[in-house]
Amino acid sequence: MREPFAGILTRVMRVRLIHGEIGSGKTRRASAWVEFEGLAGRTVAGVLALKAPTGRRFLDIATGDEVALEHPAEDEVAVPVGRFQFRQAAFDWAVDRIGQSLGQAGSIVIDEVGPLELGGAGFAPLLDRLADDHPGIQRVLLVRTGLIDAVADRFCRSATIIFEPARNP
Repeated sequence: MREPFAGILTRVMRVRLIHGEIGSGKTRRASAWVEFEGLAGRTVAGVLALKAPTGRRFLDIATGDEVALEHPAEDEVAVPVGRFQFRQAAFDWAVDRIGQSLGQAGSIVIDEVGPLELGGAGFAPLLDRLADDHPGIQRVLLVRTGLIDAVADRFCRSATIIFEPARNP
């Protein structure tokens, strides 16, 4: 039986971009890839941005812990992204969690890299640190299709593979 990701997996690649439009299945595809890697005995860490009825949440892949990403309280630092207001504390939490897993994980997933990071905020400092200090850790970045070139130019200092998730029927 052929492995479901055999066509896109290769040990040479250090950065993978999973791309698509809003609602196209990037997070679901990344989640399936994380599960596949786990079944193969490989350790993956990072964060997925999940949509919930109460708002978006970051999920720590390594522990299953979650934190609210949206709806900052009045006394919290807010990060505006388009029409959304995200919690700076959620980004700090995610970066801390990823930092704690650097010694154990062979791959780091970040959902998602976009205009915020291209402007130097959000996960940008972490991505620069990963590229500079941990080049052997594979990075799996979720990105909107229209930002592939900009994200690759800014954050992919090594071999890159671009993968578009299959659309749901």
